[in-house]
Amino acid sequence: MSELEKLEKGFFETVEILKDYLPQIVVVGGWCPYLYAHHLWKKKIPNIPTTLDIDLGVLETGSRHFERTVYDKLKSAGLALERIYADEATPVEFIYKQKTVELKIEFITSFETTDDTLNRFLGSGLACNRIEAFELLLKDTLTLSVRIKGKEFSIRVPTPEMFLYHKGITFVMRSADFKRDKDLFYVYFILKFHPNPGKLLETLANFKRDDYFHAFKQNLKGYLSGTASPGYPILRSFLRNWMEEGAINQDIRSTFSGLFEIL
Repeated sequence: MSELEKLEKGFFETVEILKDYLPQIVVVGGWCPYLYAHHLWKKKIPNIPTTLDIDLGVLETGSRHFERTVYDKLKSAGLALERIYADEATPVEFIYKQKTVELKIEFITSFETTDDTLNRFLGSGLACNRIEAFELLLKDTLTLSVRIKGKEFSIRVPTPEMFLYHKGITFVMRSADFKRDKDLFYVYFILKFHPNPGKLLETLANFKRDDYFHAFKQNLKGYLSGTASPGYPILRSFLRNWMEEGAINQDIRSTFSGLFEIL
């Protein structure tokens, strides 16, 4: 079994554990490009970057009562858990562990999500991060029908257009360089492989009225305005797996040219 197949197995087994909670969850982060390629665009794209996290966005559920919290479900499923603070029993994060594979399951939501949702749906013992502009990913989603071991699951993801927009806003805020670099690559990935570039650019142009568009514009211009900008060496480190070194700069320019025309 290849490394990707092992990671897929961990991701899908986690989805199956959480099947009853999927309507209130949006898959975000590094699994989105994989899901777009395989289950939305149905394109065979080699060397899709994988991730060792399963990032799950939490939708607002308000005062709705759930018989079991997500915390209870993951704990009863036997997943490993890890304390956030060494001297405090909660909050915790759960980890899928199977032989050499470890996938941390991280829950994220926006600053607009209520404490009721975190307590009644997730459970007060489960860690959940609130991050800037995350509400964008939660408000513009689509549902993919994904077959896993003969069973159909409905998995919500942000639209590719919104995923790109959010990454363009937030990649500069990331806590580690490798996370920043990966998020910038995801912007490239959507631009490169989206099957309808016209629709993609039209949607992004419509975001000009959004409060975050100025940050989106400044971030991308700051990182990709020319070959001497910091985004070129960042993307080059990923694209060496796909093309000859001498072709990379031109590929980056052509991939971002349409976007730069609307910025």
